Parts: sequence; structure tokens; C-alpha cells
Amino acid sequence: MLRRQVEEWKKYPPCIMVICVDDGSPEPALPIITGSTEREWIDVTDHDVTVPYSEPPQSIQLYRISVDIPWNREGARNLGAHHAKTEWIIQVDIDHILPADAVEKLLNYKLDRNRWYRFPRWRRGRADATRKKDRLPDESEYGPIHPHVDSYLVRREIYWKTGGYDEDYSGALGGGNAFLKRLEEVQHVELLPPPIRLEVYTRSVIPDASDWSLSRDTSEWRARRQRKETAGDTTPKNPLRFSWVREL
Repeated sequence: MLRRQVEEWKKYPPCIMVICVDDGSPEPALPIITGSTEREWIDVTDHDVTVPYSEPPQSIQLYRISVDIPWNREGARNLGAHHAKTEWIIQVDIDHILPADAVEKLLNYKLDRNRWYRFPRWRRGRADATRKKDRLPDESEYGPIHPHVDSYLVRREIYWKTGGYDEDYSGALGGGNAFLKRLEEVQHVELLPPPIRLEVYTRSVIPDASDWSLSRDTSEWRARRQRKETAGDTTPKNPLRFSWVREL
């Protein structure tokens, strides 16, 4: 799935900075992003000329978390937002592609600084076990589905005004819900218009589009939330509490 992301990143204009966070999984992201295994980078500043690179362009940054914490979305997203220098940031999961044509439309869209935004979403591929919930026939190869609640466009200042993701939930599936609730309390959310969109890939198209090696049981997250709410301890503290290194 990361290789498919890289293919799309090559098409982005130079003004887009991509920050990839490797969450410490056994399969490292570095060889895939650099193309050292089977691909070469091309110069996307001139679409009429193909120029090989031995390293990816400077518009790509890669950070690797040193310890493999299951379901560490909270830490990974905080790390990416920490290193972002632009006013606006987009957070997406690995199986969600922001197509290059959607990027072009987004760059020309008038954003309201008092809003944050969700993306319309299309599914690529027949429904796998994670996508049986879609209001789209299982056999459909491409079509619109509901927006993903935890893939969004937001001003970096507002992201951190909420405290970011609460890393007390790292290691338990479901921790993004508390962050989104705080974000909705700070600003109203708006849905971006098509053709600005995300495309979510299924395992029928790319076998590792979504991970099934980890438990998707949310009971641990619910237990942690109950303990924190009972204690009145719902403010995120101490972000980036894990070790990490920059690889690109």
C-alpha cells in the first residue's frame, strides 16, 4: 500500500510536503520510499521529463518510531503534526490516497480558517471484511461511500489547540474519537466538495491495504476512556513520549 502512496506522491506539485511516519512495524518504510528495492524516483517538477533520483525529493520526510506499539495512531499523528511547518495539515491513514488531481483542486479551493474539513470518499476495489459496512454493493470496484471521520484537513494551530491525540490511548484501537470530539468543540467541520476526495483501497486491489495482524477489539480503548473520564483526566498530556528518528 505504501508503494501505491509513493506513486501518487510523485505526481504532487513541489509545494506539497509529505510527512510519512513509520510506526515501527517490522517492515520498514525507508526502502519502499527511496525505491531502493525496485523503483526509482522521478522529477515531478517537469512532467515531460523523467529524471532518476537516488534519493526522494526534499518534499518527502520520513520519521520512524523506534518501538513498535500496536495501534499507535495517536503517537504517529502527533509526530507528523509536530514536524509540519505549513499552516494547513492533512491527516490520512495508509490505505487512503489523496489523488493528485484532488490536490490540484484543493490548492485552488478557498478555505475558511474558522473551519476544519472532511473529505468525500470513494472506494477502490470490491468490499473486503473492513468495507462490508459501505452503502455500496460489495462487488462494486469504484464508488462513493461515507466520509472517513479520522481523515481531515485542519490548521496546524487548531490541531494543537485541542492538545493533539491523547497518547494514553496508544496501543488500543479507537483512541481517535476523543481527539475528534475536542476538535469539533473548537471549530465547526465542513465537507469538501468533489472532485476533492480521498480514495480508500481494499484488500481486493492491494493485499495489505488494511491490517488484520492486530486485534480490532475496542474493549481496551473503552476501558481506558472510562478510567480517564471517571478520574476527570481527559486533557492530553506529554505528546511524543516515545523515541523516534528521522530517516529522510
